Amino acid sequence: MAELKQVEIARLAGVSQATVSRVLKGNPQVNEAMRQRVLAVVQELGYVPDARAQSLRSQRTRLIGLVVHRAAEALAGDPFFSALIASIIEQAGRHDYHLCVDTARTARSQRAVYEELLRTRRVDGLILVESETRDKRIERLSSEGFPFVLIGRYDPADAVCSVDNDNIGAAFMVTDYLVRTGRRRIAYIGGPAGLTVTRDRLQGYRDALESHGIGYDPHLVAFAGFNERSAASAMTDLLSQTPQPDAVLGMDDLIALSAMREAKRHGVRVPDDIAFVGFNDSPLCRYVEPSLTSVAVEIPALARKATEMLIALIEGHEPNPRRQIVPARLVKRESA
Repeated sequence: MAELKQVEIARLAGVSQATVSRVLKGNPQVNEAMRQRVLAVVQELGYVPDARAQSLRSQRTRLIGLVVHRAAEALAGDPFFSALIASIIEQAGRHDYHLCVDTARTARSQRAVYEELLRTRRVDGLILVESETRDKRIERLSSEGFPFVLIGRYDPADAVCSVDNDNIGAAFMVTDYLVRTGRRRIAYIGGPAGLTVTRDRLQGYRDALESHGIGYDPHLVAFAGFNERSAASAMTDLLSQTPQPDAVLGMDDLIALSAMREAKRHGVRVPDDIAFVGFNDSPLCRYVEPSLTSVAVEIPALARKATEMLIALIEGHEPNPRRQIVPARLVKRESA
């Protein structure tokens, strides 16, 4: 707020400009009667929205943060994050909270964003995604005692508040389905190798193969970024195998769809030659040819539980249990 406006508020409230400044910064040492007098003038004159004035009283911003490790242009085309962000906004709004989204292209810029959020406290809490084995974000936030909830998994399981699918079980389910429909050379295209979700789904895939007596072949495993070019390149490498895979499990729909498109470009018949399955059951699955079989991970339920858990933490309530699992289901379509 401009200094001139603070002078006017001070005059109308009958306090010093320094007191007005301390109130607007949420200084807890201000006398409560003075604080309420200043906030009443602030609201009456309309210098800040009502929601902001309420946050000044409680020393909360009523903002929750989400930092996504994507370039802004990549985020726009990612169906998982589009659905997740929309669901978090809807759920947060029901509790009179709002969502603040930041993107970070590199790990270094991501760390800088988190440091800035911790320094300024411009959000009351954070929802984290895409955890790693040793996640410096989680270590830093935990050491600060800053409220956060992870959508994903982190060891040990009760170390942080988290909401997740059973990714090992879900990958087992879909790989088992492919084997039972006659596939034997099943390939897996994961996301970046360092992500917990990539490794968990790889583990479920391996466990299912072994349960059917099918040996794990590392040549049928590839890793890709969450973009069309990287997934297509991974598919090209898999097609160079002899014999070629007869099924591909993509770690998300974007990867699976990009791989399927690249396979078709090489003359592969889907699903006759190679079956394809993705994860997330995004709307795109229904509109491609052939339609994509996918694992529905119930994104709205993930977002709802994570948002409710975070708001509970912000408001001083310890969630019980600290880890919640949202069931996944296989949606069968033409590609498999």
